Amino acid sequence: MKRALLLAGLVVTLLYVPIASAQEARTQWTPIEKSLTALLNEGWRIISHSEGQPVIANSSVRSTYSFVLMRESKVAICLIDEPKPNNTNSRCRALN
Repeated sequence: MKRALLLAGLVVTLLYVPIASAQEARTQWTPIEKSLTALLNEGWRIISHSEGQPVIANSSVRSTYSFVLMRESKVAICLIDEPKPNNTNSRCRALN
């Protein structure tokens, strides 16, 4: 019984106390005040993209698309929610 209580206490502690990982580090996530279109027109290249899992928000299903861009040694990510022809907004962030 005592051993079970100690084990339960350890599990609860591990669940609620954040453990710092040697792989965790602060990452720059600076907004870019330009659209995905503007970045592509400036010479940024899409090096990767993905369609995220649909998210249910406010009783509607939304899809988010992400694009990783590169120009020289700079990397950025742009996100697009619910793309519609000729009416889409992007959110772009610089990673370095």
